[in-house]
Amino acid sequence: MYEPAIVVRKPLEEDLEALANLIKRFYLFNEEFDPAWAVADNLDQAVLERAKAYINGEGLTLVAVLDKGPVGYLHAEVKENPLLATRKLGVITELYVTPSMRKRGIATRLVEEAQNAMAEMGITHIAAEFPSKNFVAESFYRKLKFRSYSSIYLREV
Repeated sequence: MYEPAIVVRKPLEEDLEALANLIKRFYLFNEEFDPAWAVADNLDQAVLERAKAYINGEGLTLVAVLDKGPVGYLHAEVKENPLLATRKLGVITELYVTPSMRKRGIATRLVEEAQNAMAEMGITHIAAEFPSKNFVAESFYRKLKFRSYSSIYLREV
């Protein structure tokens, strides 16, 4: 089910523009599900800065690369709570694959590679965050045997 020519790796400097574009598309896609996810006015500059941070090692970032460059990416962070037995939780905060490359196992492969990297860091549980109305993400993660773990409720002030 995997796209055989896809390589999953950490992003490189040469991936900057493509990664920034993928991040932008991720946020624009999620904006469609909830107006609280409305993107910032300076989105182009903000995604460029975020892509630079990811390339420089902020969190765990992986890109799925086909011949011409990245076609998908995943970003995860480690959250620590010394009061819980699991202590460290790997949290996927961003996952995006370009529409033309979907249904080829790329997102699944990104999640599996992230899971392997987190396991090497001693992390025993991973979670995924996404807008609660994003039924596409919910269906995807349920298919991968993720379950509901925590709820966050939002209210405007």
